[in-house]
Amino acid sequence: MTGPQPGVQPYSAGPSAPSRTGSIVRTTLIAGALAACTAIVLGATPAPWAWESLRVMGVGIILLSIFHFSAESLKPAFVIWWLVLVSECIFFREGDVYSNADAFQGTFPTAAYGEVVGWILCFLAVLVCSARVRGYFIRLFSGDYKWLTLFALLCVGSSIYAPRTMLALVWSFKLTLAVLAIVLCSTQIHDFRDTVSFLRFTFWGYVIIVLQPVVIAMMRGALFDEEGRMSTIVSPNALSPNAGVVLLLALTLFSKRKGEGLYKSAILLGIVACVVMILAGSKTGILAGIFAGGLFYCVCRRFGSGLGYIAATAVLIGILALTTPLGSYFHTYSEGAGADTFSGRTLLWSAVMPAIRQKPILGHGYMSSEFVAFQVNAVGWAAPHLHNGFLEALYNNGVPGLLVILAICIVIPRNLYRVLRRVSSTDPIYRIGAGCLALYAFLLINGLFNSSFGGKATAPFMVLLALVVVSNKLLELASRPFANGEPTRLDARTSR
Repeated sequence: MTGPQPGVQPYSAGPSAPSRTGSIVRTTLIAGALAACTAIVLGATPAPWAWESLRVMGVGIILLSIFHFSAESLKPAFVIWWLVLVSECIFFREGDVYSNADAFQGTFPTAAYGEVVGWILCFLAVLVCSARVRGYFIRLFSGDYKWLTLFALLCVGSSIYAPRTMLALVWSFKLTLAVLAIVLCSTQIHDFRDTVSFLRFTFWGYVIIVLQPVVIAMMRGALFDEEGRMSTIVSPNALSPNAGVVLLLALTLFSKRKGEGLYKSAILLGIVACVVMILAGSKTGILAGIFAGGLFYCVCRRFGSGLGYIAATAVLIGILALTTPLGSYFHTYSEGAGADTFSGRTLLWSAVMPAIRQKPILGHGYMSSEFVAFQVNAVGWAAPHLHNGFLEALYNNGVPGLLVILAICIVIPRNLYRVLRRVSSTDPIYRIGAGCLALYAFLLINGLFNSSFGGKATAPFMVLLALVVVSNKLLELASRPFANGEPTRLDARTSR
């Protein structure tokens, strides 16, 4: 595990003004041709596939446009990363979400096929962008980034002996795409502004991830399920942690930037995310959100704000428990037998340990944990995964997969710790580093009881992988003689 990555030739700034004008004209003509083709396709395609064709074309138009309208603040790699991050929202499953039993039988909704096509388009865009970057392939296997690439390769290799090989290969393709996009983004992050810009793309992508299922549930008139938790097209155990990510990114990016036009909107979205995090009812997500937010303020040495945050969140939980069906859910859970076993998680972990010992080196194959209820007879409930990120990696990819995940979980706090030691607490780099540390702690805590990493390439896992790049870039900035235009604390000591 090494420190900052070696520099590479930055992405080309773009064409001159005349050629840019010609590119705009060409892009406009191509967009018009695509619109005409869309009308033809919609008229000749059956209804379910017509809608998916339209969404695929939308992704294609966005990818085509970024190569002609890209600016310094709108880097192509960031847009590709954003598209991969929100792909499940673009190709959301209408109606009921398909179950793992459907996936085990090879039955998938139409939107799933459209999503795969969208991933392929993003992969082609990554190839085009990476071809212009010198040393991109070497960067994939150097420094801290090699752990991302190694885990993706392990997942691709283990897909061969997975219970459902094609499904595992498709999801390992998305994981590989996410790694390629993240490393490509690292080649377009050159300073502090670029680092913040990357985090903003992640923030606004996550806003869509959280708000879309809530809006759909409100449109259907069924915001709460029979248990009393928020009922959406995604699991409450996924919605609550996702909302926590939005909350922490809002604190990180906008807690001290009142002069920016998006400050009020971002803070409002952070409050909404906090409400969603609570109403979704995930105990781990709520507790991790409270702890991580308090950690952010404590690391920033704003202890009063940290206590205020914890107190305000506690009051909000009490209000929502009294005024919504969430209170009945908490009451039922506290009096039920599930509290002793963390909703059956400890029983699940005990049941899968013999299966893990059977194949400790190779594992059972990538995505095998999604079908643990069909493979391990001792599992007494329909577990959709192992509810623990480290067990996910161990069950799917054996000890090698677990070691790589551990390496990823080590390099992030190591880099961020060095950042916080090298810059002054008043430096903006310090605030972003503290926010990333809080976000990492949130993902790690949630991953101990949910499948936030180590398995399927969902949004939380992608953000954890992205923190490897962000922490590395912040360390590069903090290691420079002047961080963000001001001497670092280490330089100040030296000058004395």
